[in-house]
Amino acid sequence: MLLIHGEMDDNSGTFPIQSERLYNAVKGFGGTVRYVVLPYEAHGYRGKENILHMLYEMDAWMDKYVKNPEKNKEVKETKAF
Repeated sequence: MLLIHGEMDDNSGTFPIQSERLYNAVKGFGGTVRYVVLPYEAHGYRGKENILHMLYEMDAWMDKYVKNPEKNKEVKETKAF
């Protein structure tokens, strides 16, 4: 599971703490998960660097776990800040 969240998200339904808790729960049960926090971003991403970072993370995740899932089955991900 790839979780990407804006650091300053103030939407009452999607505070960053919720993504952190989901990350910890999935990780705690041995799941494959990566949690990426985009600095200075709210609920919608606007910074060019953050949009490019988000696209990179999504592309890397798809390459690793969708295109070549058997090749990378043993690898577990961690937080990226």
